Amino acid sequence: MEYLSLQGIIIQLWVFGLGLVIGSFLNVCICRIPEKISLLWPASKCVNCSKHIVWYDNIPVLSYLFLRGKCRHCQHKISVLYPIIEIITGIVFLLLFHSVLIISGDLVSDYIFYLVFCCLLIVGSFVDLKLYIIPNEITYTGLILAIIAGLLCTGFHNLDSTLGYFDNSANQWMISLLASVVGILVSGGMIFFCGIIGKLILRKDAMGFGDVKLMGVIGGFLGWKLAVATFFLAPFFGLLFSVPRLISRRGNMIPYGPFLSLAAFICLLFKDVSVEIIDEYLDIYVALFLHFI
Repeated sequence: MEYLSLQGIIIQLWVFGLGLVIGSFLNVCICRIPEKISLLWPASKCVNCSKHIVWYDNIPVLSYLFLRGKCRHCQHKISVLYPIIEIITGIVFLLLFHSVLIISGDLVSDYIFYLVFCCLLIVGSFVDLKLYIIPNEITYTGLILAIIAGLLCTGFHNLDSTLGYFDNSANQWMISLLASVVGILVSGGMIFFCGIIGKLILRKDAMGFGDVKLMGVIGGFLGWKLAVATFFLAPFFGLLFSVPRLISRRGNMIPYGPFLSLAAFICLLFKDVSVEIIDEYLDIYVALFLHFI
């Protein structure tokens, strides 16, 4: 598909538009999941005057612009996060479309599971930013879907890379499932161990258990190597955000979920490069280990 052809432009606009619509639903999830409210009922309403929002006031991004960021009835200011989350979701859909389907040539089923994975990351990240928690509804759903994805999509993981020390001649579905399980255990265990070390050093909880479960979701979808790359990349994003916050004394509680999510998304976009980097470091460490023994 030519990117600049009429057909290519229409498909990309459709993908981006679909992302905007899904992003509108993610806004509902971010607001309602922590409150244990149904995602389907009741209909959306203004948080100030409780008037129900009609469909033409609920069009992603456009309604916010037409209403100038205010409720039609009471003129209460609407949070700018709503269109931001919609736009972020649209961009994620479009970037994954290029990375997974066009560049990597993966299956549509892989693309769909990656979209679901990124939607979970978006919801978990914005809830974490707001409430400093990652809901179990997000992490447990992600863990289950990661196992399902590994079982149904044999091309979901690079088995030769992810399970290089296993016999891949067996049933491909079971090997793919094993890759997801190994990813969950290795990545979740890795950050859990870091949390224990941090607690011993700082004398307080250094890592929430929600982050452990989120890391397990990342490992289940991306495999343990990309999870390791995520683990080492996330602190750099954390520093960019936390240093100014600590200097300005705006609080010492810093949610880590958004940085894990951002790092995981970048590793997903550049998964081949990320795996190559991890493989190079593994070769160095293995060579050093064998040298000293």
